[in-house]
Amino acid sequence: MPTLNELINKRISEAEDAQRDTDALVTSLQIVGYAAVVDWIIQSLDTDDGNIRYTSANLSKVAGLYAVMEGSQKSFLDTVLQRVLKWSERIFGANENYFSELSPPESLAEKAQRLTLQTWGYDTAKKKLIPGGYFEYLFDNQETAKRTARLVNQAIIQQTPLKDFQKTFKDIFTGGNGGGGLLERHWKTVSFDLYQRVDRTANLVYADELGLNFAIYSGTLEEDSRPFCIARVNKVFSREEILKWKDLSFAGKPKIGYDPFTDLGGHNCRHHLSWISGSLAATLKKKQ
Repeated sequence: MPTLNELINKRISEAEDAQRDTDALVTSLQIVGYAAVVDWIIQSLDTDDGNIRYTSANLSKVAGLYAVMEGSQKSFLDTVLQRVLKWSERIFGANENYFSELSPPESLAEKAQRLTLQTWGYDTAKKKLIPGGYFEYLFDNQETAKRTARLVNQAIIQQTPLKDFQKTFKDIFTGGNGGGGLLERHWKTVSFDLYQRVDRTANLVYADELGLNFAIYSGTLEEDSRPFCIARVNKVFSREEILKWKDLSFAGKPKIGYDPFTDLGGHNCRHHLSWISGSLAATLKKKQ
């Protein structure tokens, strides 16, 4: 049988692998989005000796760019959402294994999955995003479309050579060789701790259903770990103690809506709460 630490590390590993994999997917889709926009520009805009013409006709065509971006957005949403759901399934499986020794009812695994995804904005019954939920915000790239349209408008007004615009636009949209393009920046800004929070939420659902009131602040420390996490890592806390974190001020804490059970050390926190029985908590607290 796997040890407690092995079961915890499995959950942490799944979350870390999921983030890296999904970030890489977003980067690849960003290049596809760039290619779609450039193809539209080449096929749609009038040029003169290689320069984009400054005409009312060209300016009016920019509205059609939104249709291209909308198509790219739908493809982006469908592809990345499926990847998020796939990794979430693995995280749910790791949580099911984590609690297996407590013999939870079989229905609890399905409930943990359903409630966790519902919390973050996905309806498992309807298989669609919940309006106004976190996932809807996560996949909203409207600002990228607006900025792209502004760049094209500017190129038309300045009669920019098409080749020059392609290079400049590629550097902006995909981030050039340094990375950090438009889609990547949006994704990394809003998806921080996505999979960590999926794991924390699923683990908490199990804890609520099983009546567990103690958790280990699990994970390791990095060079840039905050004092909040350094003071708590691998220690055991009760629900009452965790709840009191809401009243603390610390670097990285969300200014609005901080939930100590799912946000822990705030933005970019890579730690997890691992819920345990009262008897195990008492044993660990003595060692602690």
